[in-house]
Amino acid sequence: MHARDATSVALQSLSFLILSCFFSSLLPAADPVQSEIKIEWGPDVNGVHASLSADKKSYLIGEPILLTYRVKNRSQNIVDITYDRYQSYCLKMDIVHFRDKNTPKWNTLIPLTKYGQDKFGNYISSFSGTDIHPNHMLTWYFNKIPINRLYDMSLPGEYHISLKRNLGNVTVTSNLLKINIKEPPKPDYEQVGRVIEKIDPSE
Repeated sequence: MHARDATSVALQSLSFLILSCFFSSLLPAADPVQSEIKIEWGPDVNGVHASLSADKKSYLIGEPILLTYRVKNRSQNIVDITYDRYQSYCLKMDIVHFRDKNTPKWNTLIPLTKYGQDKFGNYISSFSGTDIHPNHMLTWYFNKIPINRLYDMSLPGEYHISLKRNLGNVTVTSNLLKINIKEPPKPDYEQVGRVIEKIDPSE
């Protein structure tokens, strides 16, 4: 009786092992690359290149746009990046707004907002610096001030953003980051105040 039970358990274990191997072969293989967004880089300048990225490609008007700036140093030299104290929150960038092609001057370099003018224009300079050693990458999260609070990105359309910096003895330009800004959906006033909910049929 015990031998029969032992045989049955062994067969169940073998069946489970065979099924596990079968179903595991249907699963995708683990990707050795880190699971992060694909980073787009600007042109390589003497082993140094930069990247500008956002969390997504499309935003509604007024939705905060938080950017990330990266500098990768593949050269044999230390790269030095200097900035004013206010630039800890966001570096100054070039942003071009592509409006409707029927609108005159649809390729337009957009201006700073009043808040951006105060930040970039009236701040007392206090320089800081960071060294980026060979085979190191600097990642700078501008997560305190959205870029669309500094620059007037209040119109719908496609925006092209780039960042150029003097890093030591080289000038490095980031990739061209393209962001689409859309108008929020118009509310359906006929549905305002209406609530549809599932009820308990026993009540």
